[in-house]
Amino acid sequence: MKIALFTDTYLPQTNGVVAYLCDAISVLSKRHEVVLFAPGERQFRTERVSANFRIYWIPSRPFPFYEGYRVASVDYPRIAALLKQEAPDIIHAHAPINLGLQGVIAGKRGKIPVVITYHTHYPDYVPHLLSSKLPLSLGDFGKYTAKKFVRHMFGMADIVTAPTHELVKELRSYGMKNVVYLPNGVDLAKLKCSAKEVAAFRKAYRIPPGKKTIVYLGRLSFEKKVDKLLEAFRMIEDDGKFLIVAGGGPYLKNFREFARTIGIKNAVFTGYVKRPAVVYKAALVFASASDSETFGLTYIEAMYMGLPAIGVRKLGAKEVITDNKDGILVEPDDTAAFAKAMKKLLEDDSARKRMAAQGRKTAKRYSIGKSVGDTLRIYEGLLKR
Repeated sequence: MKIALFTDTYLPQTNGVVAYLCDAISVLSKRHEVVLFAPGERQFRTERVSANFRIYWIPSRPFPFYEGYRVASVDYPRIAALLKQEAPDIIHAHAPINLGLQGVIAGKRGKIPVVITYHTHYPDYVPHLLSSKLPLSLGDFGKYTAKKFVRHMFGMADIVTAPTHELVKELRSYGMKNVVYLPNGVDLAKLKCSAKEVAAFRKAYRIPPGKKTIVYLGRLSFEKKVDKLLEAFRMIEDDGKFLIVAGGGPYLKNFREFARTIGIKNAVFTGYVKRPAVVYKAALVFASASDSETFGLTYIEAMYMGLPAIGVRKLGAKEVITDNKDGILVEPDDTAAFAKAMKKLLEDDSARKRMAAQGRKTAKRYSIGKSVGDTLRIYEGLLKR
């Protein structure tokens, strides 16, 4: 099978969509031919990564509203010509915006089956984006516009996949009848490290031995609400507790300064880390206050590494975490409840170990192999039509 993938976010960017795509392509390209269309630098170029995997890097420019992201140029004739030349069996767009829309339209006009995966919850994300750069009054308008965009764009697909049952229900409420449940997957095999690596990490970032440590790992941007996590940690901070904030992003300096302003002393900001497994192994609990995760890859990774997870009762965290079984769920923006959950899991060894054991079982349900297998069955069903 020949599969054309479209994405508006890819390497060197680092986020959940990119991580999933890299893992999925690694599996898909073992038996199928994969052609990826992704935003590149200013010049168009092609790259052969392996025998079954090639990339068309489409010219793009930095996105003014969100540091680190790029917007592909509008060049529909070229996209359509490339697709005609490649003649793929399936087109699959991930988190489509500009580049993805061109691929979807070209696919529909070329009578190629089209699948779109709903990675980003646009009605929540767009107001976040606007509120960071534009007047707050535009938030409701942004949400309305985002819903219209989703209904129109995703309605063009033969199949829309959503990673949680909550999102499937919401998308169907927009009037879309082509939505199916398909959770993302994680390459669990890459989550390994040695005790020596963990010791070196702790030494490099001066994490004192014997302290009960919480970790957040992910992109540091405004919608991740790391400020809420920091406020909650400040409520329980004492000499026996420590917080690791791992990851890079446009708000790294902002959150580091915020932590200093509110008086947090037992915390470290590591910036981007190449080996997530080492970070997880240096902690006892994973916590994220983000309420915009459509899936939440890091929850799965953390649970597989033996950490119970704390998340908000919404979207990805609500789907992955079973409250008081493999982690704890709290209401969005409830910092007091978040602090209470962190305190419980750090101080109640029995509860933490019980949830950690169950969490590892939960994580195994989300392997990249299973996710890709389910995706291929969707492709095959469309081709049989």
